[in-house]
Amino acid sequence: MPRPRHSEEHLQFMRARILDVAYAILVEKGPQALSARAIADELGMAHMTLYTYFENQSAILQALAERELVKLRVQQEMFEQRAEREDIVHVMRAALEFFPQFERENPNLFHLAWVTPQQQPEEMALANEQSRKSLEHLARLVRLGVERGVFKPREPLLAAAAAWGMVVFPLLMFHSGRIADPQQRDRLVAEMLDAAMSYLGI
Repeated sequence: MPRPRHSEEHLQFMRARILDVAYAILVEKGPQALSARAIADELGMAHMTLYTYFENQSAILQALAERELVKLRVQQEMFEQRAEREDIVHVMRAALEFFPQFERENPNLFHLAWVTPQQQPEEMALANEQSRKSLEHLARLVRLGVERGVFKPREPLLAAAAAWGMVVFPLLMFHSGRIADPQQRDRLVAEMLDAAMSYLGI
């Protein structure tokens, strides 16, 4: 028997509900607890019913990450606006500091977006897209700093990748279990932030 057709409004409403429940599970229990069955149980439906609204579990995770990471992109746009009128050194440091701040405030979302292994091609595409957008954002700040004679003349995208990698490395080590102590993570982040700014020429 074919599945009943739903209106676009119903589809959008149910997709939003599913993502709301998925986000609540992610925040409360972590990425390892986020499954189609867990989401369906919270909604009081059979887990196969979820696939009326999403193609598969990977599509749910992808849509969730895309929705929540919009907040990160909004903040990045604000840094770029500030850079047009403020000291580029302060803005660049704040832009780099934002990643550890985001991780502390959204540890499970950070884990889902940047640490959880990507199994499907679309998941890999999402992860690559998020990294690309973050690097392009930082590259625009680097370019401004170089143009103003504040940063060392470097290729902006490469310099952005190096600085971002320095700051994010301790977060990845923490989420992979190679750094167990949050205080050690934070100390290493602070050291790497100073190193990244020094690398840029400060």
